[in-house]
Amino acid sequence: MKIQNKLSLVFSLIFGGILLIFIFGVYQFFSNKCTEDYFDRLHLRAAVKIDLIDGEYVAPDILQTMYENLPPNLEPQITVYNAADGSLIYRDKESGTPPPIYKSLVRQIRSNRLAVKTWDGNMQVYGFMIEGNKAMYVVMARGHDTQGTKQMNTLRNIMLVAFLIVMIAIILTVRLMTKQAFTPVSKMTDKVKDITLSNHLGIRLDEGNRKDELAKLAIMFNQMLASLEKSFDAQKQFVYNISHELRTPLSAIIAELELSKEKPESTNEDYLKAIDHALDDAHRLVVLSNNLLDMAKANYSPKEIAMHEIRIDELLLSECQKLQKIHPNYNIQLVFDQEDIDDDRAITINGNEYLLGVAFGNLVENGCKFSNDKKCEVHIAHNGKEMIIRVEDNGIGISKDDQLKIFTPFYRGLNKTYADGNGIGLSLAQRIFEIHDGKINLESEPGHTVFTVRLKNVL
Repeated sequence: MKIQNKLSLVFSLIFGGILLIFIFGVYQFFSNKCTEDYFDRLHLRAAVKIDLIDGEYVAPDILQTMYENLPPNLEPQITVYNAADGSLIYRDKESGTPPPIYKSLVRQIRSNRLAVKTWDGNMQVYGFMIEGNKAMYVVMARGHDTQGTKQMNTLRNIMLVAFLIVMIAIILTVRLMTKQAFTPVSKMTDKVKDITLSNHLGIRLDEGNRKDELAKLAIMFNQMLASLEKSFDAQKQFVYNISHELRTPLSAIIAELELSKEKPESTNEDYLKAIDHALDDAHRLVVLSNNLLDMAKANYSPKEIAMHEIRIDELLLSECQKLQKIHPNYNIQLVFDQEDIDDDRAITINGNEYLLGVAFGNLVENGCKFSNDKKCEVHIAHNGKEMIIRVEDNGIGISKDDQLKIFTPFYRGLNKTYADGNGIGLSLAQRIFEIHDGKINLESEPGHTVFTVRLKNVL
C-alpha cells in the first residue's frame, strides 16, 4: 500500500474513531438524562396518587376505574403497599398480579427505607417509601418512557446520518491534504526517474522553499547528485589518464622489442640498450601501479584505515633511509628546529604508518629529484597541538600557474621535462594528509620550494 493511501486510511480511522466516541458520549449523556427525567416523573405521579388515596380525595376504586383501561405505555402503573406489613393497598389495574420483581423490591425498601431505581425488561421501576397522614406506604411506579424512546431513536438516527456525512467529508479532506502533501514527493520521484532513464546526473530536483523537510531532502539529494557527478567525471578523467600513462610505457616496450627482433644483425650492445630501455619502461609501470594502489588505499573511508600512534621523526628517518638506499646520490637532511622536546607525544600522531610514509616519501623524493644538487631538507617542529613538517629544496621551483593545479591527479607542470613522473605523488600526498585531518601548503619560487605539512599530535 502506498504511504499516501496508508496515511489517508490511518487519519480517517483516527478522526472517525474520535468522532464516534464523541457521538456515543453525547448519545449516552442524553439517554441517561432522559432516563433520570422519567424516574422523576414516575416519582411525581406516584406521590400525587398517594396524596389522593391517603387524603381520600378520590376513592381507590374510582382511581382504578380511571386507569384500568389506559394503555400502559401512556400512563405509568402505580402500586401501593402498606409499609408496616407489606400488604397491597392499591393497584392501578385491579386485574392481574403485580410484577414478580416487586416482592423483593418491597422487602428491600421496607428494610433499608431507601428509594430504588431499576429496570424490569424495557420498563423503568421506581420504588420508595413515603409517609402519609394515615400510614407509611411503599410505592412502586412502573412505566415505559414512550416519548423519550422516540426522541432518543430520532437523535440516534440524526447522529448516524451526521456521522456518515462527516466521515465522507473527513475522508475527502484527508485524501486531498495527503495528495497535496505528497505532490512534491511525486515530482521528486518523476525527476529521479528521468535521471535514471536519461543517465544524466546534471538534472537537479526542485528545492521548493528550501525550509521544510521535503525541501531539505531535495537539497541533500541534489548535493548527493553533485557529488556523484563529480565522482563520475573524476572517474572518467582517471580512466583516461590511466590509459594514457599505461599506453606510453607499454608502447615503448613493444617498440623496443620489435625493433630488436627485426634487426638480427644487431650487436650485443644494441640488445643490452634495448633491454635497458624496456626495463626503464617496466620500472615506470611498476611505479605507476604502486601509486595507483596507494591512491586506492587513500580513498578508503578513514574508519576503514587502521590507525595507531606514530613518532614522526622515526617515520621520516625510515623513509629518508629507504630513498637514499634506492638513490645513493640523494642528499637528505633531517633537522629538528627545536632542540629539546620534553614530551615524546609532541612529535607523535595517530595515523597509518604506511600511508604517511608514502606521502612524506613523495614530498622528499620530489625535493631531491627536481634539485640540481639532489639535496632536500626536512624540518620537524611543533607548536604544542600540531606537528609542523617542512620539506625544503633549492630546485627549479614551481610556476604560479602550476601551483594552482599541482595537487590535481596526473597533472604535470612545465618542469615535467626535468624529471620523470606520472603526476600522482602530490595529489596522493594531499589525500593522505586529509585522511589524517592534516593540511599541506606550498610556497615556491625559482630556486626555492617549501611544502609545509601540519598534523595534530596526540597531546
